[in-house]
Amino acid sequence: MAEAVEAARTGTGGVAFELDRIEMANGDRLEVNGRWFGVRGRRFIRPSLTLVADEEHRRLLADLDHKPWAAEDGEPWKATFPYEEQEDHWVEAELNVAPDITIPLPMPGSQRARRRRRPGAAAEGPAPSRRPHPPSPELVKARREIHRLARELERKEAEIAELSSELELRGAKLEEVSGARDAARLAHEAAAEERERLMRARGEALALRDEATAERDGAVRAREDAMRLRDGALAARDEALAERRSAIDERNEIAAKVAAALAAQESALAERDDFAADRDALREERDAAFRARDEALAARGKVASERDSLNATVEQLRVERDDAVASHGAALVMRNAANAPPAYRREGHRLLHFLPALVVVVIALLAAVLFHVF
Repeated sequence: MAEAVEAARTGTGGVAFELDRIEMANGDRLEVNGRWFGVRGRRFIRPSLTLVADEEHRRLLADLDHKPWAAEDGEPWKATFPYEEQEDHWVEAELNVAPDITIPLPMPGSQRARRRRRPGAAAEGPAPSRRPHPPSPELVKARREIHRLARELERKEAEIAELSSELELRGAKLEEVSGARDAARLAHEAAAEERERLMRARGEALALRDEATAERDGAVRAREDAMRLRDGALAARDEALAERRSAIDERNEIAAKVAAALAAQESALAERDDFAADRDALREERDAAFRARDEALAARGKVASERDSLNATVEQLRVERDDAVASHGAALVMRNAANAPPAYRREGHRLLHFLPALVVVVIALLAAVLFHVF
């Protein structure tokens, strides 16, 4: 018998799955056959079948033989999952074909599956295989109506369960209210005692308030004094900041002057280095001039000494020549005197007797002067 099963925990209304059969196939596959309703425009993912026991779960993925698993309203749909027939302890299964579509299914051979069999059907053995036929429009309409009535029945049962829960909750609340009334009476008595205690505490609190008010006034005066001190400190701080800014400006000016002095010093050092280089060059030139002068002086001294030696030699030669000329003149005079007649010597022309010697002396003097000049 085909069984209409509404999608549970799907979050999408109007989606239902009509289970035709769930049975073993080939001894190692679990085959699910049925029809989907309300899935127009929906896209299925790879179906998974989660087997559920008391405290155990196992997830099976559908074989790829029937891919894709797109479903159309009222059309046959099939998915096959790997499963061992010996594993018969599973109670039910959950079929998932989309993130928001999960369908609970009974497991073959479980008590739930046997309760859902048709009356008069065989208690043991799998359902005979039959080839599904397309349902007639009246059958589809009847199935949809059955599905709607089943949902309505489940909703009513849920409302009844909710009302029962609410009734039990109200009874519990009534008992709670009774206990709360007794507790309220006890709380009232305790509140009266607490009120008296609070009145005493209020008097103490008023006294403390007066003390606190006096302390607050003192604190206010102290705060005003502190504010005045703070204002003075702020004014002093402003003055200190102004002085600091002035000192910073002076420091910047001094730094600028120092930088200019350093630049001038560096320029002077560069000029000094240039002057030192020029001075060294002049010193070298001076030393070379001194050496040249010394050499010239030495050469001049040598020439002077040679000239003095030559002059001495010339003077000696001149003296020797003068002596020779004088000797020669004297010899001529003596010769002339010896050869002159006696009458000539006896006459008064004595000056003519010394005339040749005088001529020789004058010529010698002129030669010496000319030699000295040249």
